[in-house]
Amino acid sequence: MERRKLQLIGGSSYMISLPKKWVKENRLNQGDELFLKIERNYLKILPSVGTNDFLKIAIRILRMDFDFLKRLIYSLYIQGADEIVIDKPVHGLLSRLWDITRDVVGLEVIDSNRDRIVLRCLTTSFSISDVLKRLFQIVCDMFDAVECNFRKGINIVDEISKLEDDADRFYLLAVRLNYKAIRESICPRKWFEVTQILESRTIAKMIEEIADALYDISTLNLDDETITILLDLRRLFRTTLDAYFNRDTVMSRNIIDMANELEEDILCLKDKTYYEIGSLLEICRHIKSIGEMIFNEAVSKEYVKF
Repeated sequence: MERRKLQLIGGSSYMISLPKKWVKENRLNQGDELFLKIERNYLKILPSVGTNDFLKIAIRILRMDFDFLKRLIYSLYIQGADEIVIDKPVHGLLSRLWDITRDVVGLEVIDSNRDRIVLRCLTTSFSISDVLKRLFQIVCDMFDAVECNFRKGINIVDEISKLEDDADRFYLLAVRLNYKAIRESICPRKWFEVTQILESRTIAKMIEEIADALYDISTLNLDDETITILLDLRRLFRTTLDAYFNRDTVMSRNIIDMANELEEDILCLKDKTYYEIGSLLEICRHIKSIGEMIFNEAVSKEYVKF
């Protein structure tokens, strides 16, 4: 922590010098405007390029690919985009966007014409604690619903499905609020660095859990069908490694698609033990989650500018 002396100038104002390194990192020059965030016990100085809480992103969609479009909108949403402007929209895009916004808390189409479609996030009142509280409540309701479904013989699968959809929506909102909190508390040049640190910590934990699952599988007697899926997972994991270091949206998207297909194959396995299916599913889902994080990071580098 650096120390600076407070100086009195003109008999009525106080001045403190700014570190030269900080000024250069934020590409500031003499005469540039700074913003002061005043709290009771501290004063935060922010460069003007990092203080605009409203993040607007303009994109072009050159082809109708619903899966890619959905992942792209989700990624921009969780990374804090308040407004997404789609220039020169292709035919049929608007109806697709309506389908996507129904699954995202607060995201709405507010303008559409031949030249552009504008999405805006209208959610401003939630805190991260509010969202986590709601997520806890949803999962508690799911536990109760599952009990009713099996113990009391009341078929409420549709209700459980809707609760799971709500959990997905509020998870996306929770991630969005975390990203926005980070973006608003650090200088712009540190944004990508800090988010990479946080995501790499999560990815490291997922890889460690994949290793645990592989150990569990090694203690079992596997048949040829199970070994074939295991080899497919190995190839997918190595592809994930390449995608991570290349930060490639296409590769990461392919990882997610292939993981979804493998997950279906695993769930179709017959006459397998709980440990076989459970361990394979754990590996597959962790790989898919890593692929989603790589996709978000690649989108962030390509679209999110300050």
